Amino acid sequence: MNATVPAPTLWAEIGATRYPLHLGPGLVDRLGDLWRDARPGGAALLVSDGNVPELARRARAALQDAGIRVITASVPPGEGSKTLSQVERLCRLGAEAGLRRADAVVALGGGVVGDLAGFVAASYQRGVRLVHVPTTLLAMVDSAVGGKTGVDLPEGKNYVGAIWQPEMVVMDTTTLATLPPRQLACGFAEIVKYGLLDSPALFDVVEQWPELPGARDALAALIRRCVDHKLAVVAADERETGMRASLNLGHTIGHGIEAAAGYDRYHHGEAISLGLLAALRLSEQDAGLDPSWRTRTAALLERHCLPTRLDREVRLDEILAAMGRDKKSEAGALNMVMIGAPGEVRLRMNPSHDRVVAAIEELRA
Repeated sequence: MNATVPAPTLWAEIGATRYPLHLGPGLVDRLGDLWRDARPGGAALLVSDGNVPELARRARAALQDAGIRVITASVPPGEGSKTLSQVERLCRLGAEAGLRRADAVVALGGGVVGDLAGFVAASYQRGVRLVHVPTTLLAMVDSAVGGKTGVDLPEGKNYVGAIWQPEMVVMDTTTLATLPPRQLACGFAEIVKYGLLDSPALFDVVEQWPELPGARDALAALIRRCVDHKLAVVAADERETGMRASLNLGHTIGHGIEAAAGYDRYHHGEAISLGLLAALRLSEQDAGLDPSWRTRTAALLERHCLPTRLDREVRLDEILAAMGRDKKSEAGALNMVMIGAPGEVRLRMNPSHDRVVAAIEELRA
């Protein structure tokens, strides 16, 4: 390995796939060096969103300095960019620029760009290399890890997609210092989820977290703990036929809220904050969870400016309709994730309709 490039923080080993995840400060400017170590030469379609123009400029310069031909593409920020029309636009841009199967798509930005560009990489010429460069806390701990890609349909979130593992993930922790508080909080909601899934010990660490983002080295260590958990789950169940579904804790109701609110009232992490509380309420009834865990979780989310109350304008019938279309539901069963305690996961739970309604309505109380 090039002596000027730090060793990877950790390796993902998923089936026959093995790739590095680099985590540390200043890595956007070292992207070209990291690329050379993975596989030299070639071309890259660099996809970024309008929130990170300066990072995109630096990434492009780093790649070009390494001898990479770069085609740049920007997409509007927000969930509205996760569409099949954007997939077609980006694929045609790659075709016009002569992007080949040995080349790569580089996803620079948050979860929306990672999902969209990842699906482009999985689809273009039946699959090209993919490099994730997540720039938000949510993307670092969640969407850039594990290989899920996809775009939305009017009928539901992430309805069209593929499992496509990247060749490399580059997490530059200095990008987190520039995030607005709302974006940091959205990422922290997923970290709270990992605390609930992993163990009381990790939940304690998360519960004691100071004002976001916190000390850089400590935050990097927390990101790594979350990534370690997700990689272990995905390595055991890449295609989500079993344990990988645990990572959906809070997402069935959360996605329903997100859709019913039109994808603009609540950002993803905010909807998951509400979904977690509803899932914990149902866990008390169907999985024996001690109610104190929900009380502690609500206080933690509230302290980091995440919503714990649902806007009354978000209609219950629309939440339930979106949940019924959820990809995880099967033959009328919701297949929700619950916990008996942090680290004690229950899969394929199917709470009664009345209990689901009550849990959602309780969020309005």
